[in-house]
Amino acid sequence: MAWRVADSLKILREQINQIAPNRSVSSDGTIGDAAHASRKSDHNPWIVENGIGVVTALDVTHDPMHGCDAQRLVDSLVSSKDSRVKYIIYNRKIISSTFKPWEWRPYEGVNPHIKHCHISVNGEKEKYDSALPWQINLT
Repeated sequence: MAWRVADSLKILREQINQIAPNRSVSSDGTIGDAAHASRKSDHNPWIVENGIGVVTALDVTHDPMHGCDAQRLVDSLVSSKDSRVKYIIYNRKIISSTFKPWEWRPYEGVNPHIKHCHISVNGEKEKYDSALPWQINLT
């Protein structure tokens, strides 16, 4: 199936790349691998729009030496309480905008998300394809 990344996540990635143009992208990701495809994951193109799947998750590499501190990114997203955010996973913790809203909980998934943070956006088109800039701070 053909797929694309949600526009709001492309904008977020562009903003991060403008702030930290020399950052590592070694743990960045959008579309899921075979392991993701075998389970429920926003890295799978589960939203289908005009026959094209939409991926609603973005992984961003933690690289504070080159200007991309994932903890600062996550903190700024949580602080903004942006309605596009579905949930965020980082450093063995998860936070959701809907389940126990904006309260950190332990994350016990297979991947502890210590090399990157995971950002998922909500499944409504006006959220996942929003063109609004994100309120982020990496410094």
